[in-house]
Amino acid sequence: MASKASETLKQMMQDASPDDWARYIEMGNKNFWTLQNHWMMNVEKKYGQSAAISFDGLCYGRAIEVAAFRLLKYFDFGDDDLDTLAKVYQLSPAGSYIDIDFQRLDEHTLLRRVTDCPIQNARLAQGQEPIHCKDPLTVAAGNIARVINPDIKITSVLCPPDEVPAGLWCDVVYTL
Repeated sequence: MASKASETLKQMMQDASPDDWARYIEMGNKNFWTLQNHWMMNVEKKYGQSAAISFDGLCYGRAIEVAAFRLLKYFDFGDDDLDTLAKVYQLSPAGSYIDIDFQRLDEHTLLRRVTDCPIQNARLAQGQEPIHCKDPLTVAAGNIARVINPDIKITSVLCPPDEVPAGLWCDVVYTL
């Protein structure tokens, strides 16, 4: 048996397939969201939604920023910064838990869209209101964009507490 986790992982995954690696990474990202969701739920119960949202912007916003820095060290994403932004988002903890759709609106504009949000759907199933996630999403979306290219700007964020159309949870529009 290896004495370090990294050694154990290398031994266990030596003969693993790309599908095994993808499932392992997705599991780690889902574990992040399990912690995130329970943390939010408990902070909200004890201190209210406003405090939970405030801390979420600080914690989740920083976590995705650090994930972006680390991903850029591991992979060559090419020269298109908006494409890189989408790929980094998809590989970050946010990307494999929530099915985020990225659409190029034009050469300088990228839309990040979520139509099926497990977090919000779970709240609705429990009889709760949607969490007002606009502020923490704006922080996190801005943080990841700045890591990719400080010239990428957010021009629009639509999500609760905004009224969102049926079949849509959130949109973020980036421009470069």
